[in-house]
Amino acid sequence: MSDIVSVPRIHKLSVAVANQIAAGEVIERPASVVKELIENSIDAAATQIHIDLEAAGVSLIRVRDNGQGIHKDDLKLALQAHATSKLSAFSDLSQIVSMGFRGEAIPSIASVSRFKMTSRLDGTEQAWCIDNKNLIKPAAHEVGTTVEVNDLFYSTPGRRKFLKSEKTEYLHIQALIRALSLSHFSTGIFVKHNDHSLFSLPACKDNIEQRVHSVCGRSFLNNSVRVDSKKEGLHLWGWLGLSEVARSQSDRQYFYVNGRIVHDKHVNHALRLAYDDRIAIGRYPSYVLHLELDPCMVDVNVHPAKSEVRFSETRNIHDFIYSSLLSYLNKPVISVESDVRYADDNTHVQHNISETVNVYRASEFKQSDILDRNKLSVKYLTLLSDQFIVARVNNDSYLIDIAKARIVITAESLLQHYFSNSITKRPILVPVACELSQTKLQFLIKQNIKIQRWGFELEQITPDQVLIRAIPIQLIYSESISLLNDFLEALMKNNSDEFIARKLAQHVNDSGTALDDKSLEQLVNDILIFENGVCELPTLPWRKLDIDSLSTLLKK
Repeated sequence: MSDIVSVPRIHKLSVAVANQIAAGEVIERPASVVKELIENSIDAAATQIHIDLEAAGVSLIRVRDNGQGIHKDDLKLALQAHATSKLSAFSDLSQIVSMGFRGEAIPSIASVSRFKMTSRLDGTEQAWCIDNKNLIKPAAHEVGTTVEVNDLFYSTPGRRKFLKSEKTEYLHIQALIRALSLSHFSTGIFVKHNDHSLFSLPACKDNIEQRVHSVCGRSFLNNSVRVDSKKEGLHLWGWLGLSEVARSQSDRQYFYVNGRIVHDKHVNHALRLAYDDRIAIGRYPSYVLHLELDPCMVDVNVHPAKSEVRFSETRNIHDFIYSSLLSYLNKPVISVESDVRYADDNTHVQHNISETVNVYRASEFKQSDILDRNKLSVKYLTLLSDQFIVARVNNDSYLIDIAKARIVITAESLLQHYFSNSITKRPILVPVACELSQTKLQFLIKQNIKIQRWGFELEQITPDQVLIRAIPIQLIYSESISLLNDFLEALMKNNSDEFIARKLAQHVNDSGTALDDKSLEQLVNDILIFENGVCELPTLPWRKLDIDSLSTLLKK
């Protein structure tokens, strides 16, 4: 007699379990919670958003805004699945204009955390608070909403163990804040992590380039093309980085569709085609681009995290993006004094480069002592593939490898400044957190004076993290985390000062120094100073083009 197998009966899941399952789709990590809450604040027309984090958002995420607030009678609905104020009918899904719409985020977040939401509706005198238990109490609060998420994933410990290290989760939140801040310029975003300021980005309605500068840096703005292209209801605008600001990773690629950051394979293909061979293999272009189009032409309801979209006219949009970007990348750049202009019928000023600090010159070298500018005539002749220049100095011509020359000159500058204890520190606009091993941290504490002498200012913020507050002015636009790690490794191996200077100088070519007449002329001047007795090297990345050397180069 065969055993009777008990077959489970079909039953309806409880609301709590259903919400926790939905949280698995929507809430991947602390950054996912921060994203959903910020987007809700933006939809509520907030102009100021303050975010407090503890332990990279695992212990606490608090988002406070000055938006429109929530009606007392709607607070309980806000914690129920599929409840939203952002759409009513099925037809609304075809023209989503808000940042959020799925109606799952708040109940999902509340189901996996110790949750509290306090809100005061605009035009009312009383604020109200609701928690996981759906208890509503009066509270003190200004107009707007505050959401507190404590102990994320405490009710689903299996999910919590899949979180990465605090540093990794922290970096995900950093990347998210940067991305959101570049799409909503009129919203001020202020972030603190463990009571330390992480971002302070005031609203900038009239000068949106200030926000781009704060997030992406001056070098990106100074080496990018301002894009503004329209065609048949499509509008593409933003900043397209040139090859000088290409990076070793794809961490400065921001593409938005109607203000929502998305990743789309067709868009990515159009971008890769436009850049083609303009960027070396292994490097990634930098850009901040916004595509605006009729909401009915794009479906944003295809991914739980709203990071993917589906276009109704994919081919047309692909071709529009490709042709628009290609036309801007193909425009020749002409340097006119300190302004970078584009050679077309309506010459348009793109940037006004105000900083003329010479980052190559060592402290005891005075250019006026060696070069008489009234007698010296430096003429930039040709830029070859953004790698070489041919420059004429009086009656002499030079062939110069730009990248290698910058390394040599910068290394010598760092070394001479180090010997004279005069390296200038440049504060980082938004200090960067860097995770270090205990060995490196102990070494850092012991060698703090020497580290500061090399131009670094560091602050320990956790048992395994330091905050990079300043680096040498010569390397201000370098990748600070990679720079610090290379520097500490060289110090710990007790390498010579000359080796350390060369190791640091290798990072100068991530700085995106402008390739205009002034910077190239300064580089030539520094080369001439270098050749007048600074030091001797067996080979140098420049050569004087006389008849003999040209004959040698052209021999078959």
